[in-house]
Amino acid sequence: MSIFSKNSPPDNGDDKIANEQVDDYSEPASVSTEDQAAAYESMVRNELASRPGIAKPSIISEGFTFEGTITSDGVLNIAGTVRGKVTAKSVLIDASGQVEGELNSEQLVIKGQLKGEVNCDDLNIGPLARVDGAISYKYIHIQRGSKVSGKFIKN
Repeated sequence: MSIFSKNSPPDNGDDKIANEQVDDYSEPASVSTEDQAAAYESMVRNELASRPGIAKPSIISEGFTFEGTITSDGVLNIAGTVRGKVTAKSVLIDASGQVEGELNSEQLVIKGQLKGEVNCDDLNIGPLARVDGAISYKYIHIQRGSKVSGKFIKN
């Protein structure tokens, strides 16, 4: 009898090993790739949910325009246009992204356009970025090719 069997016979001591059944796993399991993908996706989703501080990013897609205030404790990816006030832990302004207004963030990566007042800890400006405004930062990295203007203040 297998150790995983629900209906196990009474324990007879020495006969236990002699009566143990061996399961044969030589045949390959027939599991579709869709089932495997669904199982993997479920596993990743459960793992992310069990890890505090790791969440899916919020995304402002290309072609989308948002006017107002955005507040997030996580990551915000901007590929569209945002006009207003943005506050998030981490912000990525994609190459097609445009932000005009006030932006507060711990980490800020600019690959697109930013115009306005910025307060951040870690600022990374990409080679195609255009930045104009009052920028307050602790650490900065400006890649060759970017265009920056305005007032830059190191905290």
